[in-house]
Amino acid sequence: MRTGHHTILMFKIILLLAVVSLVGLVSAGCTGTTTVPRGWSGATIADGTLFVGSMNGRLVAVNISDGSRLWAEPLKAAEQAGGSFLSGCTPVSTSIAIYGSPAVDDDLVYVGGYNGKIYTISSITRLSKDKYLRKDEKSAPQPIIGSPIVAQGKVYVGSADGWVYALDTVSLVEQWKFETGDKIWSTPAVADGALFVGSFDNKLYALNTADGSKKWEFATQGAIVSAPVVDNNTVYIGSFDRYLYALDATSGSLKWKFMAGNWFWAKPVIHNGTIYAANLDGKVYALDTGSGDKLAEFDLGGPISSAPVLVGDSIVVATESGVVYTLGTADNQQRRLINLEEKIYASLAASQGIVYIHSVKDVLYAVDARSGAVREFNIN
Repeated sequence: MRTGHHTILMFKIILLLAVVSLVGLVSAGCTGTTTVPRGWSGATIADGTLFVGSMNGRLVAVNISDGSRLWAEPLKAAEQAGGSFLSGCTPVSTSIAIYGSPAVDDDLVYVGGYNGKIYTISSITRLSKDKYLRKDEKSAPQPIIGSPIVAQGKVYVGSADGWVYALDTVSLVEQWKFETGDKIWSTPAVADGALFVGSFDNKLYALNTADGSKKWEFATQGAIVSAPVVDNNTVYIGSFDRYLYALDATSGSLKWKFMAGNWFWAKPVIHNGTIYAANLDGKVYALDTGSGDKLAEFDLGGPISSAPVLVGDSIVVATESGVVYTLGTADNQQRRLINLEEKIYASLAASQGIVYIHSVKDVLYAVDARSGAVREFNIN
């Protein structure tokens, strides 16, 4: 295990948790200003339009054919005194950090804010709704770090307050909620009437999407931040205990587990019976989905927290330092595509052979997965 990488990631988590506490203290003190991190939103593509959260707290729509910005809607930050995140304080105006990727359902785009709100914005009319998520009326809303997902007429999202929320997609009225034992940063996954989500309490939960009742839980030895992947009645999940687990999606029983050199943060990718799991040890492990046997190992030389993406028969991966690689699924050949020389934490997105990468400098890059040719899109 690379203790240096382990230490760096632990520092990031501690720093972000400290910022969460700082926001609460500043809000409670009614100073009129807040300090929030800038986020690392990934992009989502639907019908030729890319949606991404900018560093200045806007939901941005980009035409991927020419890179033009279609619109940019700021998430609402100012609140009147009483009954709000800054209850009893003077209204303030500040940008809202966006960590998760937007979710799209028809013309509605959903995004979670660091202020504890879930937002829905119409891509046609730009009319919006928002709702604070809280475990009860007296509790303060906590940051939303993971991405919302939409399925079966509901939008599902986890919160740092430890609860999973299911909301109506149109009204955002709460349908049900479920409490885990600690913070949730993981993005849920839905398959066959079940929702799967990981928690900082070291557990993966399977919930009934109809009413939020628990089907089963599986305990690991570390926090779970990675998003689950479901395939062929198997749910795959990585943990901070350095293991990637394959579980029966119906019962939660263990099928196999694989140990890497560091934490699993990024969501894995499955292609042709192989799961490609990026790790903070700087490697991507290609494992047989049925047995967990290692088929190949790619050393990219630096931690990987950004979720890779499949483009044709290649897996495209970005390291935290900004070096982008393609991994051939047919020949296991590793090729360095480009070095963006910027920190990359956001999940990658792809469409028609182009990979879209949102850097911490708030630049959106469009990289050709074959040639490495790159364009920069303006999202500010």
